[in-house]
Amino acid sequence: MFQVIAEWEWGEKQLIQTVLDKGVLEPTWDFVPVGNRLRFDLTFLIERATKWKLIDWDMPKLKYYWFTKPYLDLAPVLVMLNRGTFSGSSLHNFADKESGARVPKMYREGLFAEIIDYVTRERDAAMDLLKESRGVIGDLGDRRRRPIGPGEAKP
Repeated sequence: MFQVIAEWEWGEKQLIQTVLDKGVLEPTWDFVPVGNRLRFDLTFLIERATKWKLIDWDMPKLKYYWFTKPYLDLAPVLVMLNRGTFSGSSLHNFADKESGARVPKMYREGLFAEIIDYVTRERDAAMDLLKESRGVIGDLGDRRRRPIGPGEAKP
């Protein structure tokens, strides 16, 4: 389910608490983040939650989170679409979506409806590209998959 939780309506602390309540920082499969460049978003969320004293993580807890939390990130797919080059691998180069560079200016100008529209278009672009790449990469996987040998488990 997709929901935009607006900081200008809720306040940052309440917004972060709402996201935390959904389980995004729980190292379980109950909530699996899906999106683009999630390491940035999740790190930012961890930093802001720490600032508001909503979480208190030490280094072992942080490492445990990053090594156990499942998430599906489009970033590696974008790099591969860009023939292995990081420069130029932004989502807006492969989808009908503008760069997010102007969002801070939109925020300062109070263009909140436009920000909601941008976030929704970004979500749609990322999900469309993930769906399409899943088919293409899945077909490649079907062609490349080794037969299961004796004593091996099915994938």
